[in-house]
Amino acid sequence: MASLNHPATEQEIALADEAATEALGEKIARELKAGDFIALDGELGAGKTCFVRGLARGLGIDSHTVASPTYITMQAYSGGRLPLIHIDVWRMKDSNELETIGWDELLTDQSGVIVVEWAQKITDALPQKRIQIQISFSNSKDNSTMSSSQDSRTATIIDQRVLPA
Repeated sequence: MASLNHPATEQEIALADEAATEALGEKIARELKAGDFIALDGELGAGKTCFVRGLARGLGIDSHTVASPTYITMQAYSGGRLPLIHIDVWRMKDSNELETIGWDELLTDQSGVIVVEWAQKITDALPQKRIQIQISFSNSKDNSTMSSSQDSRTATIIDQRVLPA
């Protein structure tokens, strides 16, 4: 995978299964710096939380502790190279509800990495400088190299951390 630090680079990566999705998260985590923000989208079951488990592992955090924070909204993980804040906004009606988790303080802190699942629900509140990741099920008709088309996914990554002047 090419470095993510180019202005508005877009990459599309085929993911054969959940293990590949986690491996991608782990690989991206190695390039992350304090203050980085990941806006993560994808349909239900596409592998968003698998990706976050990989991020945790790549940051040196025990990935076995990572679970979807759908009902608690936010989970903080520490013990690695950088802290990881994992937020799931699926149950939120809109970005006005972000105040309940201290959104402004989280964005100001800049000491760790923030990843938000279902980020399209709060587009108006997302920082401009971010990594945008969409995980989608592949619609491949050729299953000869994949266990099933349901397992195969595609990750589209747009790195917007360096914006043109």
